[in-house]
Amino acid sequence: MRPAVLNPLFAPVTSLPGVGPKVAALYRKLLGAAEGELPAVIDLLMHLPTGMIDRRHRPPLRDVVAGELATVRVTVVDHRAPPPGRSRAPYRVVCDDETGSLTLVFFNAQAKWIAGVLPLGGEVWVSGRPELYDGMLQIVHPDHIVPVGQEDRLPEVEPVYPLTAGLNLRGVSRAVVAALEKLPTLPEWQRPDVLRQHHWRSFSSSLSAMHVPT
Repeated sequence: MRPAVLNPLFAPVTSLPGVGPKVAALYRKLLGAAEGELPAVIDLLMHLPTGMIDRRHRPPLRDVVAGELATVRVTVVDHRAPPPGRSRAPYRVVCDDETGSLTLVFFNAQAKWIAGVLPLGGEVWVSGRPELYDGMLQIVHPDHIVPVGQEDRLPEVEPVYPLTAGLNLRGVSRAVVAALEKLPTLPEWQRPDVLRQHHWRSFSSSLSAMHVPT
Protein backbone atom coordinates (compact mmCIF):
# COMPACT_ATOMS: atom_id res chain seq x y z
CA MET A 1 0.00 0.00 0.00
CA ARG A 2 1.36 3.40 -0.96
CA PRO A 3 2.29 5.68 1.98
CA ALA A 4 -0.13 8.59 2.23
CA VAL A 5 2.75 11.10 2.00
CA LEU A 6 3.22 10.05 -1.64
CA ASN A 7 -0.38 10.58 -2.71
CA PRO A 8 0.15 14.16 -4.00
CA LEU A 9 2.88 12.88 -6.33
CA PHE A 10 0.60 10.25 -7.85
CA ALA A 11 -2.32 12.61 -8.41
CA PRO A 12 -3.12 13.11 -12.13
CA VAL A 13 -1.63 16.13 -13.90
CA THR A 14 -5.17 17.50 -14.18
CA SER A 15 -4.82 18.38 -10.48
CA LEU A 16 -2.39 21.12 -11.52
CA PRO A 17 -3.66 24.63 -12.37
CA GLY A 18 -4.16 25.18 -16.10
CA VAL A 19 -4.08 21.48 -17.03
CA GLY A 20 -7.57 20.59 -18.23
CA PRO A 21 -8.66 17.49 -20.17
CA LYS A 22 -7.52 18.82 -23.57
CA VAL A 23 -4.10 19.85 -22.29
CA ALA A 24 -3.81 16.58 -20.33
CA ALA A 25 -3.98 14.69 -23.64
CA LEU A 26 -0.88 16.60 -24.76
CA TYR A 27 0.91 15.77 -21.51
CA ARG A 28 -0.01 12.10 -22.04
CA LYS A 29 1.88 12.24 -25.34
CA LEU A 30 4.77 14.25 -23.89
CA LEU A 31 5.28 12.02 -20.85
CA GLY A 32 4.64 8.68 -22.54
CA ALA A 33 1.54 7.64 -20.59
CA ALA A 34 -0.44 4.68 -21.90
CA GLU A 35 -3.55 5.35 -23.98
CA GLY A 36 -6.49 6.11 -21.71
CA GLU A 37 -4.26 6.83 -18.69
CA LEU A 38 -3.35 10.21 -17.27
CA PRO A 39 0.27 10.93 -16.35
CA ALA A 40 0.87 11.69 -12.68
CA VAL A 41 2.49 14.71 -11.05
CA ILE A 42 5.64 12.67 -10.44
CA ASP A 43 5.86 11.90 -14.18
CA LEU A 44 6.00 15.62 -14.87
CA LEU A 45 8.62 16.18 -12.15
CA MET A 46 10.77 13.48 -13.75
CA HIS A 47 10.52 15.27 -17.11
CA LEU A 48 13.82 17.06 -16.66
CA PRO A 49 15.16 20.13 -18.48
CA THR A 50 17.62 19.65 -21.32
CA GLY A 51 19.13 23.11 -21.02
CA MET A 52 18.73 26.62 -19.66
CA ILE A 53 18.07 30.13 -20.94
CA ASP A 54 20.14 32.76 -19.15
CA ARG A 55 18.26 36.05 -19.03
CA ARG A 56 20.67 37.84 -16.65
CA HIS A 57 22.33 39.88 -19.44
CA ARG A 58 20.65 43.30 -19.05
CA PRO A 59 22.46 45.86 -21.21
CA PRO A 60 21.36 49.35 -22.24
CA LEU A 61 19.98 49.40 -25.80
CA ARG A 62 23.19 50.84 -27.23
CA ASP A 63 25.05 47.69 -26.13
CA VAL A 64 22.49 45.16 -27.39
CA VAL A 65 23.93 42.80 -30.01
CA ALA A 66 21.64 41.41 -32.69
CA GLY A 67 21.21 37.66 -32.31
CA GLU A 68 22.21 37.60 -28.64
CA LEU A 69 19.53 37.10 -25.98
CA ALA A 70 19.01 40.23 -23.91
CA THR A 71 16.72 41.58 -21.20
CA VAL A 72 16.25 45.33 -21.46
CA ARG A 73 14.44 48.02 -19.49
CA VAL A 74 12.57 50.36 -21.80
CA THR A 75 9.82 52.97 -21.93
CA VAL A 76 6.90 52.56 -24.36
CA VAL A 77 6.76 55.63 -26.62
CA ASP A 78 4.50 54.74 -29.57
CA HIS A 79 1.97 52.17 -30.83
CA ARG A 80 1.75 51.56 -34.57
CA ALA A 81 -1.25 49.38 -35.37
CA PRO A 82 -1.67 47.78 -38.81
CA PRO A 83 -3.46 49.99 -41.37
CA PRO A 84 -7.17 49.26 -41.90
CA GLY A 85 -7.71 46.27 -44.16
CA ARG A 86 -4.21 44.88 -43.58
CA SER A 87 -4.83 42.51 -40.69
CA ARG A 88 -1.77 40.44 -41.60
CA ALA A 89 0.56 43.40 -41.17
CA PRO A 90 2.46 43.43 -37.86
CA TYR A 91 1.58 45.56 -34.87
CA ARG A 92 4.66 47.53 -33.83
CA VAL A 93 5.42 49.08 -30.45
CA VAL A 94 8.32 51.54 -30.31
CA CYS A 95 10.28 51.66 -27.06
CA ASP A 96 13.43 53.40 -25.96
CA ASP A 97 15.84 54.10 -23.14
CA GLU A 98 18.40 56.85 -22.71
CA THR A 99 20.74 55.14 -25.17
CA GLY A 100 18.65 53.93 -28.09
CA SER A 101 15.42 52.64 -29.60
CA LEU A 102 13.81 49.20 -29.91
CA THR A 103 10.71 48.08 -31.79
CA LEU A 104 8.59 45.18 -30.54
CA VAL A 105 6.82 43.35 -33.36
CA PHE A 106 3.64 41.27 -33.02
CA PHE A 107 1.80 39.25 -35.66
CA ASN A 108 -1.88 38.32 -35.21
CA ALA A 109 -1.90 39.89 -31.75
CA GLN A 110 -4.91 41.59 -30.18
CA ALA A 111 -4.56 45.34 -29.87
CA LYS A 112 -6.33 45.30 -26.50
CA TRP A 113 -3.81 42.82 -25.09
CA ILE A 114 -0.86 44.82 -26.42
CA ALA A 115 -2.24 48.02 -24.91
CA GLY A 116 -2.58 46.26 -21.57
CA VAL A 117 0.94 44.86 -21.35
CA LEU A 118 2.63 47.80 -23.10
CA PRO A 119 0.81 50.97 -22.05
CA LEU A 120 2.04 54.24 -23.51
CA GLY A 121 4.58 55.79 -21.18
CA GLY A 122 4.93 52.58 -19.20
CA GLU A 123 8.30 51.19 -18.17
CA VAL A 124 8.75 47.48 -18.80
CA TRP A 125 11.36 44.77 -18.87
CA VAL A 126 11.47 42.95 -22.21
CA SER A 127 13.38 39.72 -22.77
CA GLY A 128 14.00 38.09 -26.13
CA ARG A 129 16.40 37.73 -29.02
CA PRO A 130 16.83 41.04 -30.88
CA GLU A 131 17.53 41.32 -34.58
CA LEU A 132 18.18 44.08 -37.09
CA TYR A 133 15.52 44.98 -39.67
CA ASP A 134 16.24 47.85 -42.06
CA GLY A 135 19.01 48.86 -39.69
CA MET A 136 16.65 49.13 -36.72
CA LEU A 137 16.75 46.95 -33.61
CA GLN A 138 13.63 44.86 -33.06
CA ILE A 139 12.32 41.85 -31.15
CA VAL A 140 9.57 39.77 -32.72
CA HIS A 141 7.17 38.35 -30.11
CA PRO A 142 9.29 38.87 -26.97
CA ASP A 143 9.56 35.91 -24.61
CA HIS A 144 8.67 38.01 -21.56
CA ILE A 145 7.18 41.45 -20.94
CA VAL A 146 7.08 42.45 -17.27
CA PRO A 147 6.29 45.86 -15.73
CA VAL A 148 9.15 47.54 -13.88
CA GLY A 149 8.65 46.78 -10.20
CA GLN A 150 7.47 43.22 -10.88
CA GLU A 151 10.86 41.74 -11.71
CA ASP A 152 10.09 38.67 -9.60
CA ARG A 153 7.89 37.52 -12.49
CA LEU A 154 10.87 37.49 -14.84
CA PRO A 155 13.04 34.36 -14.53
CA GLU A 156 16.76 35.07 -14.53
CA VAL A 157 17.63 31.49 -15.50
CA GLU A 158 14.86 29.58 -17.26
CA PRO A 159 14.83 25.79 -17.78
CA VAL A 160 14.21 24.42 -21.28
CA TYR A 161 12.05 21.29 -21.57
CA PRO A 162 11.43 18.85 -24.39
CA LEU A 163 8.00 19.72 -25.80
CA THR A 164 5.35 18.32 -28.10
CA ALA A 165 3.04 20.07 -30.58
CA GLY A 166 0.47 22.15 -28.72
CA LEU A 167 2.55 22.71 -25.57
CA ASN A 168 4.83 25.71 -25.08
CA LEU A 169 7.70 26.30 -22.71
CA ARG A 170 5.85 28.82 -20.56
CA GLY A 171 2.89 26.50 -19.97
CA VAL A 172 5.05 23.50 -19.10
CA SER A 173 7.18 25.63 -16.77
CA ARG A 174 4.07 26.84 -14.91
CA ALA A 175 2.83 23.27 -14.53
CA VAL A 176 6.21 22.13 -13.19
CA VAL A 177 6.31 24.94 -10.62
CA ALA A 178 2.84 23.91 -9.44
CA ALA A 179 4.00 20.29 -9.28
CA LEU A 180 6.99 21.27 -7.14
CA GLU A 181 4.59 22.76 -4.60
CA LYS A 182 3.12 19.27 -4.15
CA LEU A 183 6.56 17.72 -3.51
CA PRO A 184 6.66 16.49 0.09
CA THR A 185 9.76 16.28 2.26
CA LEU A 186 10.58 12.60 2.03
CA PRO A 187 12.86 10.45 4.21
CA GLU A 188 16.12 9.69 2.40
CA TRP A 189 17.00 6.11 1.49
CA GLN A 190 20.72 6.87 1.61
CA ARG A 191 22.45 7.17 4.96
CA PRO A 192 23.28 10.74 6.07
CA ASP A 193 27.01 10.01 6.05
CA VAL A 194 26.82 8.85 2.41
CA LEU A 195 25.02 12.03 1.42
CA ARG A 196 27.66 14.15 3.17
CA GLN A 197 30.54 12.16 1.67
CA HIS A 198 29.34 12.73 -1.90
CA HIS A 199 27.87 16.20 -1.31
CA TRP A 200 24.52 14.92 -2.51
CA ARG A 201 21.31 16.88 -2.07
CA SER A 202 18.13 15.37 -0.73
CA PHE A 203 15.64 13.98 -3.26
CA SER A 204 13.28 16.96 -2.93
CA SER A 205 16.11 19.48 -3.04
CA SER A 206 17.60 17.82 -6.14
CA LEU A 207 14.36 18.02 -8.09
CA SER A 208 13.85 21.63 -7.08
CA ALA A 209 17.41 22.56 -8.08
CA MET A 210 16.99 20.98 -11.53
CA HIS A 211 13.65 22.62 -12.27
CA VAL A 212 14.47 26.01 -10.72
CA PRO A 213 18.13 26.56 -11.65
CA THR A 214 20.10 29.48 -10.29
